[in-house]
Amino acid sequence: MIMNFTKRIPSLTQLAPVYAVAMTMIYSWSLLRFSWRLPSFLKYSTNGEIGVIFAYLMVVNLLESLVVVFAPVILSVILPQKWFHDRFVTKGVLLVSMGLGYLIYIAEKIVPEMPFPYTLIKWSPVFFLLILLLVLLLGQIKFLQRIVDDISDRFVVFLYVSIPVSAISLMVVLIRNIL
Repeated sequence: MIMNFTKRIPSLTQLAPVYAVAMTMIYSWSLLRFSWRLPSFLKYSTNGEIGVIFAYLMVVNLLESLVVVFAPVILSVILPQKWFHDRFVTKGVLLVSMGLGYLIYIAEKIVPEMPFPYTLIKWSPVFFLLILLLVLLLGQIKFLQRIVDDISDRFVVFLYVSIPVSAISLMVVLIRNIL
């Protein structure tokens, strides 16, 4: 039983492209929001304070990326092997990109001056089930598999920047909170 469980966990080479896509979407979204706020930070904060805010942002992005990638790993373990594990990179990238795309859409609809979009939140479980169904169906199309796999492999290059920046940021946050 335990042997079967461990065989269904994707390898690091399968996880890297999925994590790279999740990381790219999350980090770019956060950096965009950070850049919008940067002019006000420059007026009211020191460079050191801005650096600390940036470090906290990178650590939160690291944790968010890991949580997001955990969803396809769980699906790979609990669903039948042919449904998800056999095409983990393709289906994981589709799941992560569509799921994060939907969450970005929700975030854009939450505006302070407007009423809260309760119906959008209420229908979220239905949309996530539709996204899962789309992932399972689209993952069967060979042409789409090649495109998604090729694009996700290209995203891995962003890991060479994000992992060191996140590691340094994690050290800054840990040192700041320990000392």
